[in-house]
Amino acid sequence: MKKLDKFPYEHVVDCIQKIVWINWNGNGQIGLYGVPHLVEKYYPGYTGKIASKEYLDILKNQLVN
Repeated sequence: MKKLDKFPYEHVVDCIQKIVWINWNGNGQIGLYGVPHLVEKYYPGYTGKIASKEYLDILKNQLVN
C-alpha cells in the first residue's frame, strides 16, 4: 500500500461519525470543491466538513485523534 503524505490542512478526525473537520482558513472558494477528493485520498470513506479555527479548537478538546 502506498504511504500517504501528511494531510495538508489543519484538521480533526471524528472516527465515530467518520467526519474530517478541516480549517480551510480562507484558502480560496474554488479550492473548497476539492475538499471531498482530498478527504477521500487521505481518509477513504470519511466526509469532509469545513470548520472555523475556533470550532476546530473546541473539537480538538472533545475528540481523541
